[in-house]
Amino acid sequence: MIKNTEIKGYMIVMFTLFFLFMIYQFMTHQLFYDHLKSDSIATWGEITARLVEQNPENEAEIMKVLTSNSSDSNTYQEKGREIFRQYGVYEDLETEFFPLLNNHIFSHNQSIFLGLIFLGCILFLANYIQYTIFFNKIKQLTSTAKKIIEGDYSVTINENKEGDIAKLVVSLRSMKDIIRKSMSDLLEEKKFLGQILQDISHQLKTPLSTISIYNELLLNEDLPRQQQVQLLQNNEVQITRMNVLIQNLLKVAKIDARAISFDKEPLNFVETINEVLNRLDNMINEKELSIDWDEPKEIVVVHDKLWMQEALMNLLKNAIEHSKHGDKITLQLKDTPIYTELVIQDFGEGIALEELPHIFNRFYKASSSKKHDSTGIGLALTKAIIEEHQALIKVESEKNAYTKFTITFIKF
Repeated sequence: MIKNTEIKGYMIVMFTLFFLFMIYQFMTHQLFYDHLKSDSIATWGEITARLVEQNPENEAEIMKVLTSNSSDSNTYQEKGREIFRQYGVYEDLETEFFPLLNNHIFSHNQSIFLGLIFLGCILFLANYIQYTIFFNKIKQLTSTAKKIIEGDYSVTINENKEGDIAKLVVSLRSMKDIIRKSMSDLLEEKKFLGQILQDISHQLKTPLSTISIYNELLLNEDLPRQQQVQLLQNNEVQITRMNVLIQNLLKVAKIDARAISFDKEPLNFVETINEVLNRLDNMINEKELSIDWDEPKEIVVVHDKLWMQEALMNLLKNAIEHSKHGDKITLQLKDTPIYTELVIQDFGEGIALEELPHIFNRFYKASSSKKHDSTGIGLALTKAIIEEHQALIKVESEKNAYTKFTITFIKF
């Protein structure tokens, strides 16, 4: 509580007012004593003067009594009380019958009463100002919170003092940032979902239309058996293409939406590459390609083996499909203290310079592509996987000369 600046400030104000009131009380009492002393001196001076005038020889004795130096003061005090009683003056007599003393007491009580009223007014004013400031801050924070809820994130919340209000301001500022980020993420997800649905709809339209046309032709009873088989085979191709498209599209969508947790661990990257080459062995032999692969013994890279093989599979299949019969494909794996780099290069059709910036875009197919069942999403998936490994991928190509993909894994 002592660390709370609001309460600390309030306590300082209260202590200051109490201290000032104590000074006022001390001054009031001091004035009361001064006036009482002054009037007592004047009254006893008058009595002394009259007695000395009548009995000059008793002046010394009178001064002894006034200064309490008389040896028999108790005897005369009792005689004095007897004389006062004869005139009706007693010790328990009301102060109203002592005009001089009564005036001093009344003036003193009046000063104390006025001081208490003044102190009460000051306390009320101090509390009013304190709580006005406090509730104005609460009102401002409430208004700010309402604006944040309504979506206005441009509001500023400032509080330069320490204390609970400052802590509330910090919490409200954090809440604003969290809500703004959450709303931004929701809008991005909504936009992302809309784009995915649009992409799926667009890409499925052509194969579905083709299947529909083939089915209509198959309904013709006069269609020769050989043509029916051909149409069914075409439908199978379209269905396969749709299946590949949907699977790859869902993979890209999950990666973009951070819905996939990559199981990265330090593994021999050479083994990962060799397993992909073994799976593509039939395609390589069919085109009688040679693989120029100066295979290192072991190079460890932190990666998710299954997903990285998916990316490498797309790159190598792309290289095989665009290589000429009997060509070669080179693989180079280089390891340095700073990075590990894999280069996959073919010497086939190549890519036009103006098309290079677009080849990683979804559903983009180069104008020279001869593969009609290509979905145009393989390289987009590859790029997404590589980037999820905090790696870089770039492409270099020259038309009818070569295409080279370079993957770089940064170690720091």
